[in-house]
Amino acid sequence: MAEATRSVVLLIVVAIVLLVGLPLLGGVLMMGGMMGPGMMGGWWGGGNPWWMLLPLLFWVLVLVGIGLLAVWAVQQLAPSPGRGQHALDILKERYARGELTREQYEQMRRDLEA
Repeated sequence: MAEATRSVVLLIVVAIVLLVGLPLLGGVLMMGGMMGPGMMGGWWGGGNPWWMLLPLLFWVLVLVGIGLLAVWAVQQLAPSPGRGQHALDILKERYARGELTREQYEQMRRDLEA
């Protein structure tokens, strides 16, 4: 996939998740405070406080995961300074093994450094 296409797809995915995830996160926070003992038999009303924290923890982890995914994708799209150097090392090895003439080596080195 081309870099431009990958960045557009990533942007769309992050936008959809944020548009869906943030309202859900707000709803979880509101419902956790509004739910009384009601039909749950007291579980939400104070019987077990972990039941109110689990949805919040889940959505926080989802949003952190999306953030880490976005950081990773941006790092993958950015050109690495070492990639061209690796090609020069291979070229030097091929020249040292005698696979290339001096003229071929010089031409390929100029092409890689350009």
